[in-house]
Amino acid sequence: MRRHYVLVFIGVAGALIACATPPSVAPPPPAEPPPAPRFGQLSAAAASTDKGPSQHNYTELYERLLVDRKNDPIKIFEIGIAEGGSLAMWEAYFPKARIFAVDILDKSKFNNPRVTTLVADQAKRDQLQAAIDAAGSDIDVLIDDGGHTMEQQQVSLGFLFKHVRPGGFYIIEDVHTSLPALWKGYGVARDERNTTLRMLETLVRSPLPAIRSRYMLEPEMAYLTEHIDSVLVSHRPKSRSIVCVIRKKA
Repeated sequence: MRRHYVLVFIGVAGALIACATPPSVAPPPPAEPPPAPRFGQLSAAAASTDKGPSQHNYTELYERLLVDRKNDPIKIFEIGIAEGGSLAMWEAYFPKARIFAVDILDKSKFNNPRVTTLVADQAKRDQLQAAIDAAGSDIDVLIDDGGHTMEQQQVSLGFLFKHVRPGGFYIIEDVHTSLPALWKGYGVARDERNTTLRMLETLVRSPLPAIRSRYMLEPEMAYLTEHIDSVLVSHRPKSRSIVCVIRKKA
């Protein structure tokens, strides 16, 4: 009797459930797509720097690379402060970013709750290490807008790249100083084999890609060779400027 009762109960419950099923309804309309990003804001914020459209026009490229991170709490590290224009630019465009910057001169007058300036010679590893100790690793965007000599650019890249977050960017501005026919006084050797531009172009074009630099240590070159994901060499024809964007493997 008990087994018969259980079978009847399940059958009835199934019938009740079937009766209670609502009629089919039309699916809800698809959600509205997110608005397309508005470009030009970074260039507008660059009025007091040489990075904007009136000069090098790097900001047009930077905004396309970084627009998806605009409202993220990213960490930016810049070499070279000058009159602080780019610090104000980054602070305006990235409202949640922490910004660290080094210069060979004391620029602490630009410090505020989101901006920290540090003193360092970018060609001296011990001073760069002290700056990293203060700023911390896991840098999302690192920009070298320092002295632009071959030694400065390559020592900084070799030493600092390991402190960039996986998937982050290391940007070397004003790589046109590798062209002595246009720009003199930046440490280019007579045979031009020591230039930053040649180093990166050789990496991209070689069938066995590897970073080679007379200014880097062997472990630094090995780390770069292993961890560079891509190199973008962007020529800005209006200003005859060159910027290199190096992305780290994720």
